[in-house]
This record gives sequence, C-alpha cells and structure tokens, in this order.
Amino acid sequence: MQYQDFNFHTHTYRCGHAVKTEDDYIQSAIQSGFKVLGFSEHCGYEGFDSPRERIPFKEMDNYFSDIKNAEEKYKSDIKIYVGLEFEYFDDLNSYYTELKEKYDYLIIGQHLKDRKGYDYTYRCTDKDVRYMAYQVCMALENGFAKYVAHPDYFMLARDNYSKECEKAVREIVQCAKKNDAFVEINLKGMRYGIQQYDGYKSYKYPHNKTIEIYKEENAKVVIGYDAHNPQVLLQREYEDIARQMGEGLDFLQDYREILFDKK
Repeated sequence: MQYQDFNFHTHTYRCGHAVKTEDDYIQSAIQSGFKVLGFSEHCGYEGFDSPRERIPFKEMDNYFSDIKNAEEKYKSDIKIYVGLEFEYFDDLNSYYTELKEKYDYLIIGQHLKDRKGYDYTYRCTDKDVRYMAYQVCMALENGFAKYVAHPDYFMLARDNYSKECEKAVREIVQCAKKNDAFVEINLKGMRYGIQQYDGYKSYKYPHNKTIEIYKEENAKVVIGYDAHNPQVLLQREYEDIARQMGEGLDFLQDYREILFDKK
C-alpha cells in the first residue's frame, strides 16, 4: 500500500500532554519516509492558559521561531510547515485573522465549548454536539482553516451515536465541502480501541457511522496521525486501517490544498 508522504497533525512537548521536541518528530518522519511534516501545536489563548492542554500563550512566538529554525535546519531532508490546531470562539475572530496571516495553515480541532473549562472530552450532550458543529462550521465559513480534525471527537464523552451526532457530522462535512476543506480520519482515535455499541462495534473515533457519512456526502478526507509521540510516525499500520475504512473516499493528494498560500 502506498502511504501518505505528508502529515500535518503533529504536536510536541509544548502542549503539555505530548512528549519530545520537534527534532525528534522530524527525525522519525524522515525515517518513516515522510517528505512533508506540519506542526500543529494546540493553540494558546491570552488569559486562558491550560498547561496540560495547550501551549502557554507567552510561548507562542517561541514555538513559531523554533519550527521555522527547524525548517531551515532540515530543508535538505524534509519540508517543514508551522501551523496550529485551534478551537473556534465567536469573540476571537481578530485573533484568528492574525494567526492566519502568520502561520502556514490552521487546523480546526474543537475540544472546548468555551474558555471556562467546558471540555467536550468529558461532557457532550446532544445539544453540545450540535453547538460543536456550529463552532467548526464558523471556523470554516470564516476561512480560518482548510482542515477539520476529528469531527466526531465528541464520542470520547458518549456511549451512543445519536441522530443529533449524525446531523452534526453531516453538517460539518457539508460545510467543509462548501469551503473546499478536508475532514480528517484521525489515527490517534484508533488507539482508544474498539468499543461495543448497540448491535455493532466501532472505534470511538473515527466512528463507523462518521465514515459512512463521509461516503454518503462524498467528503474530501485527509489522514491525520495526530502525533503526540515521535514513535507514532513510525507506526504506519494504522494508516492501513484508515485506508481500508475509507475505501472509495477522495483522499487528499496535493498537500498544498490545506495551506493558506499553497506554497
């Protein structure tokens, strides 16, 4: 099987729940045959630091310059891009505009309902699921991202995939298509294992029903390693599974489609 030679969903120690430096991820990527590696650290927000969840706001500039230095250091071996994985909040559009002007790309990965501690990892009602879809779609409609990370992330907090979950994912996929964006098949979610649901088994995410919606809506998809450990980039077998699940889907071929300047 021909593997994807790029990955744009990569973290480092800076977010507080990943390990190792950018050099470690780059070296693993080179060893694994990647030609392009994008770093997408969890975005920091002024006045809302969370040491175990995202880069401290005061370290944002250092992160940017460190990845830019790595881009130069490894330019003969691999192409490096610097991005962020961010959450959308209605009152921060000017901040996202600044980030879009500075970074090569942004990933919308909605983990939070608000900046008061409401985390979709632990609580996600049907109403919350629909609000999460609204947040993701607003990020896309405003042009802040061309890449949607784990649209069914809410399944970490749920034991059923309700009709509202289906509506939310379908809404995200349709919004992504409208805005020429890609939805992700997230390999990190597979590491949570397969769970028994009502009459069937599935990964929490990417959930089987999410993949079905991708196919029904003819979604444009991208595989994301969501690497929080450099070793993940060496474990290609999860990509085999993702491609089998998504057989027939339109997988991203030209990675430049998720970049703001397509360079």
